[in-house]
Amino acid sequence: MALLVSAGMYAQSDTTRIMRPAALPERTEVNEQTFATEDTPELQKTPDSLVRVEVTTIHYFTDTLTSIISTPDSVAKQREEIIRTDSADRRGHYLQAYVGLSYGSLGYGFTDDKSHVNGFVSPLVQIQYAYFFHQNFGVGVGAWFTNNTSVAHLGGTYTWEDQIDTDTEQHYNHNSQVTAWDERQTTLNIGIPVSLQFQYRKEGKKAGVFAAVGIAPSFAVMNQYRVTKGQVTHSGYYPAWDLTLDNIHEFGPKDYTQEESAKGKISVNPQATIFADLGAIIALTRQIDLFVGGYFQCGANDVNTSEKHPLGWKDNTFTFMEEYTGAYALNTTKASHPYEVGLKVGIHWRHIKPDKHETVDYFDYFTRRDTTVSLLARRDTNNTERIDTLTRAHIAKAAEEVEKFNKIYFEYDSYKLSEASQKYLSSIVGVLNKVPDAKIAIDGHASEEGQRLHNERLAYNRAKAVAKFLIGQGIDKKRVIVIGHGSLIPNEENVNHELPLDRRAEVKVVQKQSEIQ
Repeated sequence: MALLVSAGMYAQSDTTRIMRPAALPERTEVNEQTFATEDTPELQKTPDSLVRVEVTTIHYFTDTLTSIISTPDSVAKQREEIIRTDSADRRGHYLQAYVGLSYGSLGYGFTDDKSHVNGFVSPLVQIQYAYFFHQNFGVGVGAWFTNNTSVAHLGGTYTWEDQIDTDTEQHYNHNSQVTAWDERQTTLNIGIPVSLQFQYRKEGKKAGVFAAVGIAPSFAVMNQYRVTKGQVTHSGYYPAWDLTLDNIHEFGPKDYTQEESAKGKISVNPQATIFADLGAIIALTRQIDLFVGGYFQCGANDVNTSEKHPLGWKDNTFTFMEEYTGAYALNTTKASHPYEVGLKVGIHWRHIKPDKHETVDYFDYFTRRDTTVSLLARRDTNNTERIDTLTRAHIAKAAEEVEKFNKIYFEYDSYKLSEASQKYLSSIVGVLNKVPDAKIAIDGHASEEGQRLHNERLAYNRAKAVAKFLIGQGIDKKRVIVIGHGSLIPNEENVNHELPLDRRAEVKVVQKQSEIQ
């Protein structure tokens, strides 16, 4: 018996425990006893025998009796701590940037029912600064770049009475029928949006809601119109002759897309645009939110400042008619309030103060334990037995058991194992595990049907399929020998010469290579 004393620092209460580590090497005493596996006269003549070995293992243990005396203690220390900025506080400064795509127009119409206006797709680029004085509320100001595009489709018949034909000096009525007239009007605008903003995101969640409403003074930096399709048919009625002329002289269809007046500028006022945004914000990092939502913009005032005049056509031939300055300047147009409705995505970057690094003083509390250990030696034993050797008689007995069901049958022109064959082979595995020193020969066969080379490959594949299954069940592949015989050797049990009985593989247990047929 020995007495050991050790000291350590652990934060736990007094306790007493017993451990049993091995103190000395194990010692094994072997007691051998011989016996015969069979009592038949044939096996008694066999010089070989199986040996059963009884093994007694002696274990030496040490019982450890531990007594612990605990004493509280502490040590003054310092550590570096990072004080992270509270990212849940959403007050402060933001930079916001968006891109969008919308459907909109200059927002006007015609008083006549033969003409109408369609909208067009418009892009949006916006950047702004915002300050949130509350967790949910803030104000913003910035700039955007966008455009308003309309496509005017003119139609109808227009008449100018009591005109004078300079060739004949006759009075006549000039008729103009608009058959196909498309005109695109575009204004490129810079706006200064001022908004009241709202955001809400529940603590611990990544997604929230964002909305903004406001007004933006907007100024056009480019404004123009262009006739993309201008087909007008002219005719003249002469009362003196009671005759309508067309397709002669100045009359007939005319394409106005190449005229100087087919493109030009339109006159617009600065506009006060009312706008609204609504969408979702998704946290990407502590500082960056992704915005996905929709927006709406509409002009609060009539921006059309064109000098209105009736529809007229003027070129080198029809000098008596009005100068054409675009459909936007016709006296049949209504008030113009440009609008856009669309979707936009953007990034909200929030300024967050850097994390602080501070040195913190603290006491590290622990419990000091004095430990007394007493060692007591003990001995324990464990009895086991094993089989050390195998005999030729035992191998012969195993071979006899295997050959009771060693024939595995296959379908026509197939080497796939059926479920019944797998059950047979599983039974063979149990017997073969008893004779690990014996080799296994697997002979593959085929029926007389088919060509010789094909049958040889088929027979070999059948034997190989059986070998693969046995190896998969734990049989060492070094013990397995695969042979393909083709259709040369008929089944000795096939007295009626039935072809299905020749489609087989046979498993044999042998001791030496020379015993393989």
